[in-house]
Amino acid sequence: MLLAPALTLADAPIQEGEPDEVEGWEAAAPHATSASPIEPEITWVDSSHAYATDQAQALTEWMDNFFGDPNYDLEKAESLLRLEWATEWDEEDDDYNNKVRLRGKLQLPRVSKRLNLVFSGEDGDDLTEDERQNEDRVGLLYNVREDKRSRVDLTMGIATSELRPGIRYRNQGPISERNRYRFTQRLQYESDEGFYTTGQLNLDRALSEDKLLRWSNRVIYGEESDGAEWRSKLSMRHRLKNPRKKRNLVVSYYGAVNGVTDPSFTKNYRLGVLFRRQIYRQFLFMEFEPSYNFRKKRQEDSRNSLWNVVVRFEIALERDLRRMKKSREADD
Repeated sequence: MLLAPALTLADAPIQEGEPDEVEGWEAAAPHATSASPIEPEITWVDSSHAYATDQAQALTEWMDNFFGDPNYDLEKAESLLRLEWATEWDEEDDDYNNKVRLRGKLQLPRVSKRLNLVFSGEDGDDLTEDERQNEDRVGLLYNVREDKRSRVDLTMGIATSELRPGIRYRNQGPISERNRYRFTQRLQYESDEGFYTTGQLNLDRALSEDKLLRWSNRVIYGEESDGAEWRSKLSMRHRLKNPRKKRNLVVSYYGAVNGVTDPSFTKNYRLGVLFRRQIYRQFLFMEFEPSYNFRKKRQEDSRNSLWNVVVRFEIALERDLRRMKKSREADD
Protein backbone atom coordinates (compact mmCIF):
# COMPACT_ATOMS: atom_id res chain seq x y z
CA MET A 1 0.00 0.00 0.00
CA LEU A 2 1.02 3.49 -0.59
CA LEU A 3 2.07 6.19 1.81
CA ALA A 4 0.48 9.61 1.45
CA PRO A 5 2.22 12.00 3.88
CA ALA A 6 -0.21 14.21 5.69
CA LEU A 7 -0.33 17.68 7.04
CA THR A 8 -2.32 16.56 10.08
CA LEU A 9 -1.94 14.15 12.94
CA ALA A 10 -4.64 11.96 11.42
CA ASP A 11 -2.38 11.37 8.36
CA ALA A 12 -5.21 12.24 5.93
CA PRO A 13 -4.43 12.75 2.23
CA ILE A 14 -3.45 16.21 1.11
CA GLN A 15 -6.23 18.16 -0.63
CA GLU A 16 -5.55 21.08 -2.92
CA GLY A 17 -6.25 24.40 -1.28
CA GLU A 18 -6.95 22.82 2.10
CA PRO A 19 -5.14 24.53 5.02
CA ASP A 20 -3.24 22.64 7.69
CA GLU A 21 -5.70 21.57 10.36
CA VAL A 22 -5.17 20.06 13.75
CA GLU A 23 -7.98 18.64 15.81
CA GLY A 24 -9.04 21.37 18.19
CA TRP A 25 -8.65 21.23 21.93
CA GLU A 26 -11.82 21.38 23.95
CA ALA A 27 -12.03 21.07 27.72
CA ALA A 28 -14.86 19.20 29.38
CA ALA A 29 -17.54 21.44 30.83
CA PRO A 30 -17.06 21.88 34.58
CA HIS A 31 -19.60 20.32 36.89
CA ALA A 32 -20.25 21.91 40.24
CA THR A 33 -20.86 19.57 43.12
CA SER A 34 -21.04 20.01 46.81
CA ALA A 35 -17.76 18.11 47.16
CA SER A 36 -15.74 19.91 44.48
CA PRO A 37 -15.44 23.60 43.51
CA ILE A 38 -16.27 24.92 40.05
CA GLU A 39 -13.32 24.68 37.65
CA PRO A 40 -11.94 28.01 36.35
CA GLU A 41 -13.52 29.14 33.10
CA ILE A 42 -11.62 28.27 29.93
CA THR A 43 -10.49 31.50 28.27
CA TRP A 44 -8.86 32.40 24.95
CA VAL A 45 -5.47 32.21 26.68
CA ASP A 46 -5.98 28.51 27.45
CA SER A 47 -7.33 27.81 23.95
CA SER A 48 -4.45 29.65 22.28
CA HIS A 49 -1.90 27.73 24.34
CA ALA A 50 -3.50 24.39 23.45
CA TYR A 51 -3.74 25.32 19.77
CA ALA A 52 -0.07 26.34 19.59
CA THR A 53 0.97 23.12 21.36
CA ASP A 54 -1.07 20.97 18.96
CA GLN A 55 0.31 22.84 15.95
CA ALA A 56 3.89 22.24 17.11
CA GLN A 57 3.19 18.53 17.59
CA ALA A 58 1.48 18.31 14.20
CA LEU A 59 4.41 19.96 12.40
CA THR A 60 6.96 17.71 14.15
CA GLU A 61 5.07 14.52 13.27
CA TRP A 62 4.43 15.71 9.72
CA MET A 63 8.17 16.31 9.19
CA ASP A 64 9.07 12.92 10.70
CA ASN A 65 6.53 11.20 8.46
CA PHE A 66 7.63 13.09 5.34
CA PHE A 67 11.33 12.36 5.90
CA GLY A 68 10.67 8.77 6.97
CA ASP A 69 12.24 9.16 10.40
CA PRO A 70 12.95 5.61 11.65
CA ASN A 71 11.82 6.33 15.22
CA TYR A 72 8.51 7.69 13.95
CA ASP A 73 7.97 4.87 11.41
CA LEU A 74 8.76 2.29 14.07
CA GLU A 75 5.85 3.34 16.27
CA LYS A 76 3.16 3.87 13.63
CA ALA A 77 0.02 1.82 14.04
CA GLU A 78 0.31 0.12 10.64
CA SER A 79 2.96 -1.68 8.61
CA LEU A 80 5.26 0.53 6.58
CA LEU A 81 8.08 -0.26 4.17
CA ARG A 82 10.41 2.12 2.34
CA LEU A 83 12.38 0.89 -0.66
CA GLU A 84 15.33 3.20 -1.25
CA TRP A 85 17.90 3.51 -4.01
CA ALA A 86 20.82 5.87 -3.42
CA THR A 87 23.93 6.86 -5.31
CA GLU A 88 26.71 8.73 -3.50
CA TRP A 89 29.76 10.58 -4.78
CA ASP A 90 32.56 11.47 -2.36
CA GLU A 91 35.52 13.63 -3.31
CA GLU A 92 37.91 11.54 -1.20
CA ASP A 93 37.26 8.38 -3.23
CA ASP A 94 36.27 10.18 -6.44
CA ASP A 95 33.89 7.31 -7.12
CA TYR A 96 30.17 6.52 -7.09
CA ASN A 97 28.66 4.14 -4.56
CA ASN A 98 25.20 2.72 -5.37
CA LYS A 99 22.99 0.95 -2.86
CA VAL A 100 19.44 -0.44 -2.68
CA ARG A 101 17.93 -1.05 0.72
CA LEU A 102 14.63 -1.92 2.35
CA ARG A 103 13.67 -0.49 5.71
CA GLY A 104 10.53 -0.30 7.80
CA LYS A 105 8.38 -2.78 9.68
CA LEU A 106 5.67 -5.39 9.21
CA GLN A 107 3.11 -6.15 11.89
CA LEU A 108 2.56 -9.81 12.79
CA PRO A 109 -1.04 -9.81 14.09
CA ARG A 110 -1.48 -13.57 13.73
CA VAL A 111 1.37 -14.05 16.22
CA SER A 112 0.77 -10.98 18.40
CA LYS A 113 -0.55 -7.47 17.90
CA ARG A 114 2.50 -6.21 19.80
CA LEU A 115 5.05 -7.98 17.59
CA ASN A 116 6.70 -6.44 14.51
CA LEU A 117 9.24 -7.60 11.95
CA VAL A 118 11.77 -4.79 11.48
CA PHE A 119 14.17 -4.19 8.58
CA SER A 120 17.45 -2.20 8.50
CA GLY A 121 18.39 -1.98 12.15
CA GLU A 122 16.92 -4.10 14.91
CA ASP A 123 14.80 -1.28 16.32
CA GLY A 124 15.00 1.34 13.62
CA ASP A 125 17.25 3.71 15.59
CA ASP A 126 20.42 3.11 13.58
CA LEU A 127 19.34 5.13 10.58
CA THR A 128 19.75 8.92 10.53
CA GLU A 129 19.94 11.40 7.69
CA ASP A 130 23.73 11.32 7.54
CA GLU A 131 24.14 7.59 8.26
CA ARG A 132 22.26 5.68 5.57
CA GLN A 133 25.04 3.28 4.71
CA ASN A 134 24.50 0.80 7.53
CA GLU A 135 24.30 -2.87 6.67
CA ASP A 136 20.77 -4.13 6.12
CA ARG A 137 19.47 -6.18 9.05
CA VAL A 138 16.30 -7.96 10.08
CA GLY A 139 14.94 -8.13 13.60
CA LEU A 140 11.90 -8.52 15.83
CA LEU A 141 10.40 -5.84 18.06
CA TYR A 142 7.87 -6.52 20.84
CA ASN A 143 6.02 -3.64 22.48
CA VAL A 144 5.99 -4.31 26.22
CA ARG A 145 4.27 -1.14 27.41
CA GLU A 146 3.21 2.23 26.04
CA ASP A 147 1.51 5.27 27.54
CA LYS A 148 1.09 8.92 26.61
CA ARG A 149 4.78 9.81 26.88
CA SER A 150 6.84 6.63 27.18
CA ARG A 151 7.24 3.28 25.47
CA VAL A 152 9.30 0.13 26.19
CA ASP A 153 10.20 -2.47 23.53
CA LEU A 154 12.14 -5.70 23.53
CA THR A 155 14.28 -6.20 20.41
CA MET A 156 15.90 -9.25 18.84
CA GLY A 157 18.29 -8.76 15.96
CA ILE A 158 18.52 -11.74 13.63
CA ALA A 159 21.89 -12.31 11.94
CA THR A 160 23.26 -15.23 9.96
CA SER A 161 24.85 -16.96 12.92
CA GLU A 162 23.58 -15.18 16.03
CA LEU A 163 20.72 -13.49 17.83
CA ARG A 164 21.16 -9.98 19.23
CA PRO A 165 18.82 -9.32 22.19
CA GLY A 166 18.15 -5.82 23.46
CA ILE A 167 15.73 -3.42 25.10
CA ARG A 168 14.60 0.03 23.96
CA TYR A 169 13.04 2.90 25.94
CA ARG A 170 11.47 6.06 24.50
CA ASN A 171 10.07 9.15 26.20
CA GLN A 172 8.64 12.19 24.40
CA GLY A 173 6.33 15.14 24.93
CA PRO A 174 5.95 18.92 24.95
CA ILE A 175 8.23 21.26 26.90
CA SER A 176 6.31 24.44 26.13
CA GLU A 177 3.96 25.73 23.45
CA ARG A 178 6.41 25.42 20.56
CA ASN A 179 9.06 23.11 22.01
CA ARG A 180 9.10 19.32 22.20
CA TYR A 181 11.59 16.61 23.11
CA ARG A 182 12.15 12.98 22.22
CA PHE A 183 14.59 10.73 24.12
CA THR A 184 15.48 7.19 23.11
CA GLN A 185 17.81 4.79 24.94
CA ARG A 186 18.69 1.31 23.72
CA LEU A 187 20.80 -1.45 25.28
CA GLN A 188 21.86 -4.38 23.10
CA TYR A 189 24.25 -7.33 23.05
CA GLU A 190 26.20 -8.67 20.08
CA SER A 191 28.77 -11.47 20.20
CA ASP A 192 31.44 -9.45 18.37
CA GLU A 193 30.67 -6.09 20.03
CA GLY A 194 29.57 -7.18 23.51
CA PHE A 195 27.13 -4.90 25.33
CA TYR A 196 26.62 -1.40 24.00
CA THR A 197 24.09 1.35 24.51
CA THR A 198 22.81 4.10 22.23
CA GLY A 199 21.18 7.26 23.54
CA GLN A 200 19.55 9.89 21.36
CA LEU A 201 17.90 13.19 22.31
CA ASN A 202 15.98 15.38 19.86
CA LEU A 203 14.89 18.91 20.81
CA ASP A 204 12.37 20.47 18.40
CA ARG A 205 11.06 24.01 18.10
CA ALA A 206 8.31 25.06 15.72
CA LEU A 207 9.46 28.43 14.34
CA SER A 208 6.30 28.85 12.27
CA GLU A 209 3.60 26.67 10.74
CA ASP A 210 6.11 25.51 8.07
CA LYS A 211 9.52 25.73 9.77
CA LEU A 212 10.94 23.28 12.32
CA LEU A 213 14.27 23.65 14.12
CA ARG A 214 15.76 20.37 15.43
CA TRP A 215 18.82 19.79 17.59
CA SER A 216 19.68 16.09 17.56
CA ASN A 217 22.33 14.52 19.82
CA ARG A 218 23.43 10.89 19.93
CA VAL A 219 25.98 8.96 22.02
CA ILE A 220 27.07 5.33 21.57
CA TYR A 221 29.08 3.61 24.30
CA GLY A 222 30.07 -0.05 24.52
CA GLU A 223 32.74 -2.61 25.28
CA GLU A 224 34.28 -2.25 21.81
CA SER A 225 33.48 1.41 21.04
CA ASP A 226 36.12 4.16 20.91
CA GLY A 227 35.09 5.53 24.26
CA ALA A 228 31.88 7.48 23.71
CA GLU A 229 31.13 7.92 20.02
CA TRP A 230 29.05 11.08 19.72
CA ARG A 231 27.27 13.19 17.14
CA SER A 232 25.45 16.53 17.34
CA LYS A 233 23.37 17.99 14.53
CA LEU A 234 21.36 21.20 14.15
CA SER A 235 18.90 21.41 11.25
CA MET A 236 16.18 23.75 10.07
CA ARG A 237 13.46 22.15 7.93
CA HIS A 238 11.31 24.40 5.77
CA ARG A 239 8.12 23.14 4.12
CA LEU A 240 7.45 24.90 0.81
CA LYS A 241 3.85 24.82 -0.38
CA ASN A 242 2.52 25.20 -3.90
CA PRO A 243 -1.30 25.57 -3.89
CA ARG A 244 -1.46 24.30 -7.49
CA LYS A 245 0.38 21.08 -6.69
CA LYS A 246 -0.43 18.37 -4.15
CA ARG A 247 3.12 17.10 -3.83
CA ASN A 248 5.37 18.68 -1.22
CA LEU A 249 8.92 20.00 -1.10
CA VAL A 250 10.96 20.35 2.09
CA VAL A 251 14.42 21.91 2.33
CA SER A 252 16.59 21.03 5.32
CA TYR A 253 19.67 23.15 6.12
CA TYR A 254 22.00 21.51 8.64
CA GLY A 255 25.32 21.56 10.38
CA ALA A 256 26.74 18.48 12.11
CA VAL A 257 29.80 17.45 14.07
CA ASN A 258 30.85 13.98 15.27
CA GLY A 259 33.78 12.45 17.09
CA VAL A 260 35.01 10.01 19.75
CA THR A 261 36.42 10.30 23.27
CA ASP A 262 39.06 7.55 23.16
CA PRO A 263 41.27 8.93 21.73
CA SER A 264 39.55 12.27 22.02
CA PHE A 265 39.17 14.04 18.68
CA THR A 266 36.53 15.35 16.32
CA LYS A 267 36.16 13.27 13.19
CA ASN A 268 34.10 15.54 10.98
CA TYR A 269 32.54 18.98 10.69
CA ARG A 270 29.75 19.03 8.13
CA LEU A 271 27.54 21.64 6.48
CA GLY A 272 24.88 20.63 4.00
CA VAL A 273 21.44 21.08 2.54
CA LEU A 274 18.87 18.37 1.81
CA PHE A 275 16.09 18.78 -0.75
CA ARG A 276 13.29 16.21 -0.45
CA ARG A 277 10.11 16.23 -2.50
CA GLN A 278 7.35 14.01 -3.78
CA ILE A 279 7.48 13.31 -7.50
CA TYR A 280 4.81 12.03 -9.87
CA ARG A 281 2.85 10.40 -7.04
CA GLN A 282 2.59 11.10 -3.31
CA PHE A 283 4.34 7.81 -2.45
CA LEU A 284 7.41 8.57 -4.58
CA PHE A 285 10.21 10.67 -3.10
CA MET A 286 13.43 12.14 -4.44
CA GLU A 287 16.30 13.63 -2.44
CA PHE A 288 19.34 15.68 -3.41
CA GLU A 289 21.90 16.28 -0.66
CA PRO A 290 25.20 18.11 -1.23
CA SER A 291 27.44 18.65 1.80
CA TYR A 292 30.85 20.10 2.61
CA ASN A 293 32.99 18.08 5.05
CA PHE A 294 36.10 18.95 7.05
CA ARG A 295 37.17 15.54 8.33
CA LYS A 296 39.85 13.08 9.35
CA LYS A 297 39.52 9.36 10.07
CA ARG A 298 42.27 8.99 12.70
CA GLN A 299 43.66 11.32 15.33
CA GLU A 300 47.08 11.47 13.70
CA ASP A 301 45.68 12.26 10.23
CA SER A 302 45.55 15.75 8.80
CA ARG A 303 42.08 17.20 8.24
CA ASN A 304 40.78 17.34 4.66
CA SER A 305 38.09 19.50 3.04
CA LEU A 306 35.86 17.30 0.89
CA TRP A 307 32.56 17.50 -0.97
CA ASN A 308 29.93 14.78 -0.79
CA VAL A 309 26.79 14.48 -2.94
CA VAL A 310 23.95 11.96 -2.50
CA VAL A 311 20.90 11.37 -4.70
CA ARG A 312 18.08 9.15 -3.40
CA PHE A 313 14.83 7.76 -4.75
CA GLU A 314 12.30 6.19 -2.41
CA ILE A 315 9.03 4.29 -2.71
CA ALA A 316 6.86 4.27 0.42
CA LEU A 317 4.51 1.31 0.92
CA GLU A 318 1.87 0.74 3.59
CA ARG A 319 -0.34 -2.22 4.41
CA ASP A 320 -3.64 -0.29 4.63
CA LEU A 321 -4.96 -0.63 1.08
CA ARG A 322 -7.61 2.03 1.70
CA ARG A 323 -4.82 4.60 1.45
CA MET A 324 -4.32 3.56 -2.19
CA LYS A 325 -7.80 4.70 -3.13
CA LYS A 326 -7.41 7.95 -1.19
CA SER A 327 -4.07 8.68 -2.85
CA ARG A 328 -5.55 8.14 -6.29
CA GLU A 329 -8.45 10.45 -5.50
CA ALA A 330 -6.02 13.12 -4.29
CA ASP A 331 -3.89 12.78 -7.44
CA ASP A 332 -6.97 12.97 -9.68
